[in-house]
Amino acid sequence: MMRRAWWMTLGLGLALVCYMLPWYTHDTAGFTTNAFDLAEWASIHPAVRSSSPPMLTSLLLRWPLVAVIIGLALTANRFEDARVCWVVRGVALLLALRLISPSDFFANASDDPNYRQMAQLTAASVIGILVAIMLFRLAQRWQNAVLVGVLLIGVLAGWQGLADAGTLLDNFEIAVSIGPGIIGYTLCMGLVLMVAIWSKLSMRQPASF
Repeated sequence: MMRRAWWMTLGLGLALVCYMLPWYTHDTAGFTTNAFDLAEWASIHPAVRSSSPPMLTSLLLRWPLVAVIIGLALTANRFEDARVCWVVRGVALLLALRLISPSDFFANASDDPNYRQMAQLTAASVIGILVAIMLFRLAQRWQNAVLVGVLLIGVLAGWQGLADAGTLLDNFEIAVSIGPGIIGYTLCMGLVLMVAIWSKLSMRQPASF
């Protein structure tokens, strides 16, 4: 199980790298952007701010990062070495703090929907890490089920957010192409899902005598 935990951690780490790679590419560097920056750009679009629910496109583009954070916290439970376990959880917490709103939010921009969403996602990530820690003693098959659900939602949210952002760019007649980021993210999450599902199936196999 330790080897699988390392493979899953590696897969999630690579998914994080892919999250920071371009999700859309364009002939000019200004419109070649990763998911996080694309979410920021979408957050200032009037259609996104007035959507129902508000800021949905930005939320969908940011949620894949939350999925990586919670995925790391859940994967940490697989390590038998407590030091490694807490290091992985610490990395997850640092990533959660990456989502924290700028200082302006706490000073005079608490009503800004973009900053408010980032604060909510920070809170959701920290809560997700705490829940993952509490699930430590839960049967591994149930932890696998939770992990599979979190990662699937992350992938689906990413593709839907990318499609919604593409519609906004089309309105400006900006022709973009799907970048390596979303493809790599999907493949890396697929690797983690396969390892998790493989682990779940292995646990169901009856012991041989």
